[in-house]
Amino acid sequence: MNYVMHICRNPICNQGWLDKDLTNVKTNPPSWKYCRKCAEKLGIDYDAQTPTSNLTEKELKERERKIALSKKATEARLKKLNLRP
Repeated sequence: MNYVMHICRNPICNQGWLDKDLTNVKTNPPSWKYCRKCAEKLGIDYDAQTPTSNLTEKELKERERKIALSKKATEARLKKLNLRP
């Protein structure tokens, strides 16, 4: 199991801690998770947090839009290379 440095999603808290790497992070420390103290204050189950569980509706829509654009760009590149009909 790999571990990664997390930064609390609460910008006021800004606490960091080591935790299991659930997303195979390659660059910056992830900030999608609340620290244990902030999660308790917000009534969130600390252990049940996922990268998308704490996102707002606006953030979820933006994420879906980026995923769709990425898929469209990939299809265009594959078509240009004649790998897809």
